[in-house]
Amino acid sequence: MKMTSLAALFMAAVIFASCKEEEKSPEITLEKDSVTLTSGNEFLINASSDYDLTYKSEDNYHAIVDEKGLVTAKYIGETNIVVSNSENSKKVKIIVEPEYDIYEDLCQYLGKTKSQILSKFGDHYTSAENYIIYEDYTSYVSDLMFKIENDVVKAVLINVDKSYWSTLEGYLKERYVFAGKANEAEVGVLSEIGVYKYFDNTDEAKIKTKILVWGFDDTDRTFLAVAYFTYYKSSK
Repeated sequence: MKMTSLAALFMAAVIFASCKEEEKSPEITLEKDSVTLTSGNEFLINASSDYDLTYKSEDNYHAIVDEKGLVTAKYIGETNIVVSNSENSKKVKIIVEPEYDIYEDLCQYLGKTKSQILSKFGDHYTSAENYIIYEDYTSYVSDLMFKIENDVVKAVLINVDKSYWSTLEGYLKERYVFAGKANEAEVGVLSEIGVYKYFDNTDEAKIKTKILVWGFDDTDRTFLAVAYFTYYKSSK
């Protein structure tokens, strides 16, 4: 009789535990599903679930996340953090906005035709060899230059007054990966500050643009030149 009672109690416990397990909800609750940050800032995702949660960034170039849901904004752009349990997933959109906005992203003009450039910027330019030059492009940029070969933009260059060096550096570092000093032969000039190199992705397979920065003197002013080139593996 006692054995029967114990068996009944055991079965009741199993059924109770099974019911408790079935009561778990696959739902994931997010406090926010979209966050705007600047490069380097952090945000802790506030998420809850009956199951253990994991976090993964869809693009580490724009934002990374740790196992606790702490997001660190990297480079300008947008990505999603996927919050998952064993049954479900939701996304938190991360928007990384610029702190420095001294000129538009010039990568977009590489590969454009000359007619497309003229349509965008107009015909008030000067020419020098195979360059077309727009003067006084912004309050920071004195010259905007497009190198044209076979009617296609092969490089985009700008000149920035050296007094804006810290602003330019901030602009570049929140958008591109700093890759240290480059060989001065890459630009064919000697620069007292050296030649510095940036790329538009941390993953070499995704790199599309190489950016070089160097200094030069022009009469009584010192300028910083920034040049954008289409990236080829052999050009790194």
